[in-house]
Amino acid sequence: DRGTKNIISVYNFNQNPPSSNFTTTYADIYKAAPCTSMDDPDFDKHFKTWLTYINPRFTCFFGFFGHGPINHANIINHIFNDPNIDHLKELMMKYNSLFEAGEPLIATLNDLEVIDNPFWGVKGGKTVNLTLMWFNLPEKFSSQIPKDAAEFTSEEFKNVPELLVDNPTDALKYSQPQ
Repeated sequence: DRGTKNIISVYNFNQNPPSSNFTTTYADIYKAAPCTSMDDPDFDKHFKTWLTYINPRFTCFFGFFGHGPINHANIINHIFNDPNIDHLKELMMKYNSLFEAGEPLIATLNDLEVIDNPFWGVKGGKTVNLTLMWFNLPEKFSSQIPKDAAEFTSEEFKNVPELLVDNPTDALKYSQPQ
């Protein structure tokens, strides 16, 4: 009971095999589920598709444990009262609207009701605002990068190395000067 009201999180939302993994971009997800409004006649279909791409280790916070067998470790992470997963629907619409507009994928879900979670020692009854950031390359930004800079043919950027990081721990192998 620390009185926290605002939480900011950066998360790898896109790890839900076989639909998504680390290489799945939000553009891929948007292409599969391009809905921005509950008025869309295909909203339910798009939302179900969107959920197949989103990491159940994240959706479990809202009480959605995925489409397959429930990973018991996810059950203990249920923290927000969202019986109809309306907050996840709101998040899909916000992210899709931001993606369409070429903006960074940063969305805030306001007034999330915290529920009791005895495993983590959380007492329910309060509300929090949760700001979520998804790493992406917004079109409004990427469209302004000069082609020669993006291709590393610019004289200005010729000494910027492109370091291989095929494995997530590869970046740890490089020295500070690299």
